Amino acid sequence: MSLTLCPGCGENTSLDGLKVGDRMDCANCAGLTLAVKEQHGSLTLVEIRKVSCPSCDEVLEVPDALQPGDTIECWGRDYVLSYEFGAFALMSL
Repeated sequence: MSLTLCPGCGENTSLDGLKVGDRMDCANCAGLTLAVKEQHGSLTLVEIRKVSCPSCDEVLEVPDALQPGDTIECWGRDYVLSYEFGAFALMSL
Protein backbone atom coordinates (compact mmCIF):
# COMPACT_ATOMS: atom_id res chain seq x y z
CA MET A 1 0.00 0.00 0.00
CA SER A 2 1.36 3.40 -1.04
CA LEU A 3 0.61 6.21 1.43
CA THR A 4 1.44 9.91 1.47
CA LEU A 5 0.34 12.84 3.60
CA CYS A 6 -2.44 15.18 2.54
CA PRO A 7 -0.94 18.70 2.31
CA GLY A 8 -4.13 20.14 3.81
CA CYS A 9 -4.80 18.05 6.90
CA GLY A 10 -1.69 15.88 7.23
CA GLU A 11 -3.64 12.60 7.23
CA ASN A 12 -2.21 9.51 5.51
CA THR A 13 -3.82 9.11 2.10
CA SER A 14 -3.66 6.02 -0.08
CA LEU A 15 -2.25 6.44 -3.59
CA ASP A 16 -3.07 2.86 -4.61
CA GLY A 17 -4.35 2.76 -8.19
CA LEU A 18 -3.43 6.39 -8.84
CA LYS A 19 -0.86 7.71 -11.31
CA VAL A 20 0.78 11.07 -12.03
CA GLY A 21 -1.85 13.58 -13.13
CA ASP A 22 -4.78 11.92 -11.37
CA ARG A 23 -6.92 14.06 -9.07
CA MET A 24 -8.78 13.29 -5.90
CA ASP A 25 -10.69 15.06 -3.15
CA CYS A 26 -9.46 14.68 0.40
CA ALA A 27 -12.08 12.97 2.57
CA ASN A 28 -10.98 15.08 5.57
CA CYS A 29 -10.63 18.52 3.94
CA ALA A 30 -13.74 20.38 2.79
CA GLY A 31 -13.39 21.33 -0.87
CA LEU A 32 -9.70 20.46 -1.20
CA THR A 33 -8.78 18.89 -4.52
CA LEU A 34 -5.40 17.20 -4.82
CA ALA A 35 -3.28 16.19 -7.80
CA VAL A 36 -0.82 13.32 -7.87
CA LYS A 37 2.69 14.52 -8.79
CA GLU A 38 6.10 12.87 -8.85
CA GLN A 39 8.76 14.47 -6.67
CA HIS A 40 12.20 13.01 -6.04
CA GLY A 41 11.19 9.68 -7.55
CA SER A 42 8.06 9.08 -5.48
CA LEU A 43 4.40 10.02 -5.76
CA THR A 44 3.03 12.84 -3.63
CA LEU A 45 -0.08 15.00 -3.42
CA VAL A 46 -0.25 18.73 -4.13
CA GLU A 47 -3.20 21.05 -3.63
CA ILE A 48 -5.03 22.34 -6.69
CA ARG A 49 -5.23 26.09 -6.08
CA LYS A 50 -8.77 27.49 -6.40
CA VAL A 51 -10.53 30.84 -6.26
CA SER A 52 -14.19 31.91 -6.40
CA CYS A 53 -15.40 34.40 -8.99
CA PRO A 54 -16.82 37.48 -7.21
CA SER A 55 -19.55 37.88 -9.85
CA CYS A 56 -20.91 34.38 -10.43
CA ASP A 57 -19.42 32.37 -7.51
CA GLU A 58 -17.97 29.80 -9.94
CA VAL A 59 -14.92 28.07 -8.46
CA LEU A 60 -11.94 28.45 -10.81
CA GLU A 61 -8.65 26.60 -10.74
CA VAL A 62 -5.60 28.84 -10.49
CA PRO A 63 -2.93 27.58 -12.92
CA ASP A 64 0.50 27.00 -11.35
CA ALA A 65 2.04 29.68 -13.59
CA LEU A 66 -0.23 32.44 -12.23
CA GLN A 67 0.87 34.57 -9.31
CA PRO A 68 -0.79 37.40 -7.35
CA GLY A 69 -1.19 40.42 -9.62
CA ASP A 70 -1.91 38.31 -12.71
CA THR A 71 -5.36 38.35 -14.30
CA ILE A 72 -7.98 35.63 -14.65
CA GLU A 73 -11.02 35.80 -16.93
CA CYS A 74 -14.47 34.51 -16.02
CA TRP A 75 -17.47 34.95 -18.31
CA GLY A 76 -15.71 37.68 -20.31
CA ARG A 77 -14.63 39.77 -17.32
CA ASP A 78 -11.04 40.13 -16.13
CA TYR A 79 -10.10 39.95 -12.47
CA VAL A 80 -6.82 40.48 -10.64
CA LEU A 81 -5.60 37.53 -8.58
CA SER A 82 -4.61 38.31 -5.00
CA TYR A 83 -3.35 36.16 -2.12
CA GLU A 84 -3.90 37.18 1.48
CA PHE A 85 -4.44 35.37 4.76
CA GLY A 86 -3.61 32.00 3.14
CA ALA A 87 -6.23 32.17 0.38
CA PHE A 88 -6.61 33.40 -3.19
CA ALA A 89 -9.21 36.01 -4.13
CA LEU A 90 -10.23 37.84 -7.29
CA MET A 91 -10.72 41.60 -7.47
CA SER A 92 -12.46 43.53 -10.23
CA LEU A 93 -10.28 45.68 -12.45
